[in-house]
Amino acid sequence: MAKNTLTSQGKKRAEREARRNRARRRRLIRNTAIAVVASLGIGLLLFSTWPEAEVGSIEAEAWDLPALDGDGRYTLADFSGAPTVAVFFASWCTVCEREIPDFLALSRELGDQVNFVGINSQDNGRGGDDADRWGITGEWPIAKDIGGRNQSGLSIDTFGARGMPLTIIYTPEGRVAHIQRGGLSGQQLAILLRDLDLLS
Repeated sequence: MAKNTLTSQGKKRAEREARRNRARRRRLIRNTAIAVVASLGIGLLLFSTWPEAEVGSIEAEAWDLPALDGDGRYTLADFSGAPTVAVFFASWCTVCEREIPDFLALSRELGDQVNFVGINSQDNGRGGDDADRWGITGEWPIAKDIGGRNQSGLSIDTFGARGMPLTIIYTPEGRVAHIQRGGLSGQQLAILLRDLDLLS
């Protein structure tokens, strides 16, 4: 009789523990689902309310930035007379690893038809080694973004970049023709320049 009582108590204890475990799993699933939905909602809100720099807007046209290395400065006005492609990059940007060498090949192919300028951004000016490795040092003027948080005044505050890369295409007169947030291949960039009537 005592043995049956112990077995019965053991079964009840095991059932109680199983019920508690099921309840814990349900709470965990529910809380995880709430956290995911909340994160998606916040992300969507940030995405929809992030400031957009409008194509052709005055605020996005003029810039004056220090050279990445040395004491020089570069302004957008330095590149007037031909379309300009401003290629923003950071040392931590993995997409830049593929994109910039592709852009370099395109810039060599296009020659004087299009100006290319590299702008190290969201990086505190640490992109010099990358510029050397990608071969753009000495081929393109290379500036560094200033202001904002982590040297991101132009990329984030003006163009609303959420990361890197960022490519801005200007007309020969210095108007913003296209804002590309995210990667491009050299071929896609060439097509884009033609579609914008910036290549003959």
